[in-house]
Amino acid sequence: MQRYVYPVDLTEVEKELKLITEKLKVSKAEAIREAIRHLAEELRGLEVVEIRDVSKDQAKKEIIGFIKGKDRVWADEIADSLRLDLTLVNDILMELWEEGYVEPED
Repeated sequence: MQRYVYPVDLTEVEKELKLITEKLKVSKAEAIREAIRHLAEELRGLEVVEIRDVSKDQAKKEIIGFIKGKDRVWADEIADSLRLDLTLVNDILMELWEEGYVEPED
């Protein structure tokens, strides 16, 4: 197995690293390896959604099409599925609520 060594400046995280090594009773190297493993595990389940640049009118049409036939749908679900900005989705849902097209969850 090939060994990799990376020179890393830890000046800005020295206090945090010291806390970790003291609490967990591990070396700095082991604390860093464990932090990398932990972060990698968190990232495994994440999906990066690339937001599309569409007009508000187009987004509104897409949202109406998406929610048709559904009993309940959440703003973040709409945003993720249609790859729209969540703020834009919320603004459009407010408009649709004012128009009586959707109702907020109690």
